[in-house]
Amino acid sequence: MADPFTTLVTNLNQLGFFGFLLPWMFVFVVSYAILLKSKVLGESQRIMGVLSLVIAFFVIGFGGPALAGFFINLFGIGSLILAGILVLILFVALSGGDPAKILTGKAALAVLGGIGLVIFAIAAGSFGVKINESVFAIIFIIAVLALAMLFVTGEK
Repeated sequence: MADPFTTLVTNLNQLGFFGFLLPWMFVFVVSYAILLKSKVLGESQRIMGVLSLVIAFFVIGFGGPALAGFFINLFGIGSLILAGILVLILFVALSGGDPAKILTGKAALAVLGGIGLVIFAIAAGSFGVKINESVFAIIFIIAVLALAMLFVTGEK
């Protein structure tokens, strides 16, 4: 017998929760926030809300399952990498370093940008772009080396 969590996730997947509802909500919220922040349409939040609804439905209608697969991969891999970064910060704190100084400087920004590119490249696999294990391993090793160099040559 399957555990209740597996049953719940399977049922949500069959209902289109991951394939339609979550991508739709994401597009709706992002478009609404952009319209609200930019004030392109003035101050009327009703107009922004209706336009965001229309944009979200059009984007999901255009992208369909491929867009949903992209978001699933993007956020899945992104959360794994964020968990790895958290573990790295914990190791730095346990070894006596200052975790607040990890993300200072241009090198840290470059490493974070590289991690973002890796997440995007992996998530692009849902569009047919394939990255095999050896390429991923090379990217991972380069990222670890960059983090090690940042840690060793960091400011004291």
